[in-house]
Amino acid sequence: MNNTRKETGATVSRSAALLGAGLALLVGLYLGFTLHGLVGGKAGAPETPPAAQAPAMPGAPAVNPALADRVKALEKQTQLEPANAAAWTELGNLYFDTEQPEKAITAYEKALTLDPKQPDVLTDQGVMYRQVGKFDKALECFNKAIAINPGHIIAQFNKSVVLEHDKHDKAGAIATLKELAAKNPKAVLPGGHTVDQAIQEMQSGS
Repeated sequence: MNNTRKETGATVSRSAALLGAGLALLVGLYLGFTLHGLVGGKAGAPETPPAAQAPAMPGAPAVNPALADRVKALEKQTQLEPANAAAWTELGNLYFDTEQPEKAITAYEKALTLDPKQPDVLTDQGVMYRQVGKFDKALECFNKAIAINPGHIIAQFNKSVVLEHDKHDKAGAIATLKELAAKNPKAVLPGGHTVDQAIQEMQSGS
């Protein structure tokens, strides 16, 4: 199975769930864009009912035991098969889902070294860079994803989010969305708004 995150209508809903809390101006959006572990559709074992969740340490998120086991299996697999780009990608996705951004960044970098033309992986790596406060690195990842796939909605949207909210470059964020609108005027962003609606809201400050 190809475990790389794919940009589909269903997976965009996950992006709206993860980072959206801090992005009220753009109708609650986030940057990653797959379903791993949140809305179903995760590659790997099925969700475990809440009663079976392992108790978390104070301040740490509860981790599904099945996810933890899969992480361990992939860590072993990548040690045995260091040239397996798909395994590195899946490991990065699971680190993403278990809120281990530094490890996710490293795993994604391994995958990209082996197969650099993966805009979805670059986009998720950018999400993780943003999570650890490395905004320029996040933008670098999104720009690389856009260079590979100029019509990549989520990468361009993510870029606009980082520009506006982290780099305080509202003009750059609007310009990025306008570039997306020029390529795909019917693009629908996380939260269900069209790109034109997002531009209008950003311009009006609503």
